[in-house]
Amino acid sequence: MESMNSKLRPENTINLLILDESPNETEAYISALRNTGMAVHYNRLDREDRLIEALDSDELDIFICTYGAANITPSHAMSICNSRRPGTPVIIIYPEELDPEPLLDAMRSGTRDVVSKGDIDHLQLVVAREYTDLQTRRELEQIKNRLHESEQRCNALVENSRDAIAYVHEGMYIHANKGYLDMFGYVEMDDLEGMPIMDMVAPQDHQSFKEFLRSLDSTIKTTTLESNCQSSDGKIFKAQLEFSPASIDEEPCTQIIIRDQSLDTELEEKIQLLATQDTQTKLFNRRYLMDKLSHVTSDKEIAHSNYSLHYIQIDNFQKIRSAFGVISSDTLIKETANILKEAVDQHDLLSRFGDHTFVILSKKSKQLEAEPLAEHIRSLIESHTFQLKDDSIQPTCSIGISYLTPKNQHSQELINQAYNACEAARGEGGNLFFSYDDEEMQQRYGNGTEEPGSTNNQTPQNPYTENDASKIGQLVEQALANDGFRLVYQPIVSLQGDTREHYAVLTRLLDENNTEIAPDGFMDHARHLGLMSKIDRWVVKHSLAELAKQRSEGHKTKFFIHISKSGIEDESMLLWICDCLRELNAKGAWVIFQFREADIRAHIQSAKKLIEGLKKIRCQIAIDRFGLTTNNELLLKHMPINYIKLDQSLTNGLCQSQEKQDQLGELNRSVQSFNIKSIAMGVEDANSLAVLWTVGINYIQGYFMQRPSESITYDSNVV
Repeated sequence: MESMNSKLRPENTINLLILDESPNETEAYISALRNTGMAVHYNRLDREDRLIEALDSDELDIFICTYGAANITPSHAMSICNSRRPGTPVIIIYPEELDPEPLLDAMRSGTRDVVSKGDIDHLQLVVAREYTDLQTRRELEQIKNRLHESEQRCNALVENSRDAIAYVHEGMYIHANKGYLDMFGYVEMDDLEGMPIMDMVAPQDHQSFKEFLRSLDSTIKTTTLESNCQSSDGKIFKAQLEFSPASIDEEPCTQIIIRDQSLDTELEEKIQLLATQDTQTKLFNRRYLMDKLSHVTSDKEIAHSNYSLHYIQIDNFQKIRSAFGVISSDTLIKETANILKEAVDQHDLLSRFGDHTFVILSKKSKQLEAEPLAEHIRSLIESHTFQLKDDSIQPTCSIGISYLTPKNQHSQELINQAYNACEAARGEGGNLFFSYDDEEMQQRYGNGTEEPGSTNNQTPQNPYTENDASKIGQLVEQALANDGFRLVYQPIVSLQGDTREHYAVLTRLLDENNTEIAPDGFMDHARHLGLMSKIDRWVVKHSLAELAKQRSEGHKTKFFIHISKSGIEDESMLLWICDCLRELNAKGAWVIFQFREADIRAHIQSAKKLIEGLKKIRCQIAIDRFGLTTNNELLLKHMPINYIKLDQSLTNGLCQSQEKQDQLGELNRSVQSFNIKSIAMGVEDANSLAVLWTVGINYIQGYFMQRPSESITYDSNVV
């Protein structure tokens, strides 16, 4: 009865169609049903033509037919209902003296039950039961439809996956995606039909592969094997094979994911090259230099051999870029790099340290050796004619030199000294070199532990140290005044069929060389200086402007915009957001404002006030970094939340841990019981995605879909 009662809550109205010639009897039936707490709407008919019309047009849950009404037999009434609205429960009310044979015919035709005219208790039970069964059948049909859609989307995920995925049964192929076909050199699935999987394994591994297949346990979620595979052209490569139980068309089979480890090795080499090399000049990059310098300064034996460091900057570079443009100035950078390559010894380490800055770590440890190198470089650049567009120019450079000695063995201090010597040369008009002199030159940043300049890596990173709070504060204040932040966007993709475009809005700080600094490089400093609320406002305003632009172009875009703890405490934030929406012609329904769970708990009253205000203007709410604390249900119960973003630690290593999958499933069910949608963060591969889909997660975000980008171009139809 508990399940039945849950279907008969007051908000669940039962729509009845009643064929009865007596209004009084109909009213008696309805009154009896309502006395049990049912919410009933009804339509009484007394003619066959009106019955057909009502079945075609009215919303209908249950059809009640009084025996003999409108001269329609029960079997005929059942036939009309089946032809017009199949699946609708039909109940026949009959007089007590009726011969049972017509009632049996009606039951054979599909009538759900027959009720004696005077048996009101029976009628109440039958209507309640049939409505509950009807709702269950409708929900089952919806679940079947959603399952079908989910299977289609899962198939699309497999087909578009970068991983090579195949399904086999008893050693024979059932299906393989494009990645699998490409890996083994086949064009179509037809080429694999009837082919045993053993043909993909190198001959020397056949025996071990057979033994592995025999040992597979269908109760184990995932099993891996390293083996040599063989493509259609006979090429042999090392691969990792991952086996897991699956089903296709309700038939059990095995899913195999194959990763070419030789490609991983090649990729690792490329990644290592990108991590250590400046892509524009092919010189070592700043990261590599700093790693090398740290190694040199930490090794006492190396440090005693001494080094010098040359910090080289092109004079008046910003004026050159403004006059000739970015492309021409990039050409100047490349040519300068080539000149420096020719000038240094093979044992010297030459790197691009910033936009127009180069650093040489040299074993020329004395001034008598290091200064001639600096003069040689200065002279080469001064005498070189650079052709930019239709003009030729002869820029100069400034060089600062510092020396690594047993008394000076701190890498960042060495960099800072060379930088300040370079600044002194620029201060004298440039086209000079200076060696650092502690008595004449003063440190410009903190305690000499900061790295000046900017990185040229593609991945945003923090070029400043923990001692640079004042410098970061200046950058943030300048960014707030001069739009010196940059917004990037990462798609949040539905696993349950939502076709709307959801994007997380992320923030980057730009320094004076237009280098991106990721949030972990400036947010703590900005928070300490009390600037977070201002950053929130900058991000919200520029996000809404971009969102309004996307909507005007016909996109169904929604943005997840983060509000910090300072934003929660800002009492004027809600009114300011309302003004922004009005000013930018944007709507609250387009925006999901997200808050960290810890920030909400720390300022529960302020957060509740802000969130309830945002809900009134139709904004939606998300909780970020969710799931690390206890009593989660209390927060979900008392806050009008629409989405939760699971903390990434909850999904790390998910494929390898059944316990973690079970815990995530339980947490997800708890969240969804409050009608809140879940988002998994940090999705990196197809395996994790498949597990998350199985668990029932609603949305995913991570590099598997797309890295954060300035453009909003993700095609959600492939997921």
